[in-house]
Amino acid sequence: MRTQSLTRRSFLKQSIAVSTTTLFAPWPRAFGVTPSRSMKAYDVKELRVPVVEANAVTAMVLGDDGLLYCGLTGKRRVLAALDPRDDSIRDLGEVFPNDLKTSGILDKIHNALVKAPDGSLYIGQGLNVSDAYPRDFHSHGYEGGHLIRYQPGAGLFTDLGPQVRGEAIQGMTMDPRGRYIAGYTIPGNRFFVHDLASHTVTDYGRISQMAHHNLVCDAAGVTWGCWNCALAPKGAPVRTDGCYLMRYEHERRLFERTTIEVPTEPFRNVSPAKNKSWANGFDSACCARDGAVYFGTSLPANLCRFKPSDGKVELLGRPVRSSRIPALAEAANGHIIGFGGFPQMQLFVFDPRTRKLENHGVVLPHYKLCIFHAMVVLPDGRIYAGETDSSRANIYCLTPRSTKR
Repeated sequence: MRTQSLTRRSFLKQSIAVSTTTLFAPWPRAFGVTPSRSMKAYDVKELRVPVVEANAVTAMVLGDDGLLYCGLTGKRRVLAALDPRDDSIRDLGEVFPNDLKTSGILDKIHNALVKAPDGSLYIGQGLNVSDAYPRDFHSHGYEGGHLIRYQPGAGLFTDLGPQVRGEAIQGMTMDPRGRYIAGYTIPGNRFFVHDLASHTVTDYGRISQMAHHNLVCDAAGVTWGCWNCALAPKGAPVRTDGCYLMRYEHERRLFERTTIEVPTEPFRNVSPAKNKSWANGFDSACCARDGAVYFGTSLPANLCRFKPSDGKVELLGRPVRSSRIPALAEAANGHIIGFGGFPQMQLFVFDPRTRKLENHGVVLPHYKLCIFHAMVVLPDGRIYAGETDSSRANIYCLTPRSTKR
């Protein structure tokens, strides 16, 4: 592994401040709001993000200020904020530095938007290139995706520098104590850790073939993801073409490919033509308040749970008959809510107490292709979901009828 010190670099002292005029300007109304439609138990409202160059919403996080921060796929304007009080959406301007090496390739925040305990946001710079076959991008001379810190109260962006040379940031998670950020990259699927105390970056190398869409950090601060076994040595406790959990323990700086198997199809069966994904492991994951980690797989669309203390994966059911569960979150009542299904996303709810898994149907049947890449559940039960892969940078608000404002 390689460790790179960032403490003496000038970019730690350089910040890009949002002007006072921009910071306190009136919030524009979301444009292109379509009429609401009804599902089985929810009313659905479609909101269009007012960033002309954006074509997808690929990350979401609820800020301490009550605003919903949304990572986009677009040019350099890839961060917006939605105010749930009136569903107004604001473009927060340019986030990433300009790099001539990536000119013509869209920037993106792909599952790489996390909130720190102090309320600041950390943003990973991605690129809109394929996970496994980046035909349109040659990484020679590319310094790598930058890590950006954003302080919402001050409207301040701080560039913490490139993380892995030649690689863009595809996904990130954060230790709940704020000690480190872990991420993985494209095109090489490398695992890296940014220590927030020392501002050093450690590159742990290639994980495997692409095996996950998200990473997740448990309550103890251990990061989990997946790895695919391409070749199993004779006598090894893993299956060739199987998918397994990987973990990172920060105290010991230990990166480990475990033998805990994930219930998925073999990697050889994965094809973007089937499910718009190169990965068959974690499609989405969340850590519940009771310490359990829930995750959805890509192919097939299995909902699973494991408790890090015993390392056992439990298959809870298959909420949709097709593939993909790219968005998953815990609600205030402890229910696990997710979106699954390809090519049209369906909403499902799992009750851990009764073990009931209920499918609420297709969210937007009038769209032949509608995939949700990220989601947030508010304390009042409203669900916000960001759309991808359709060239629509849309956000959808699903309001339960029992709590409709």
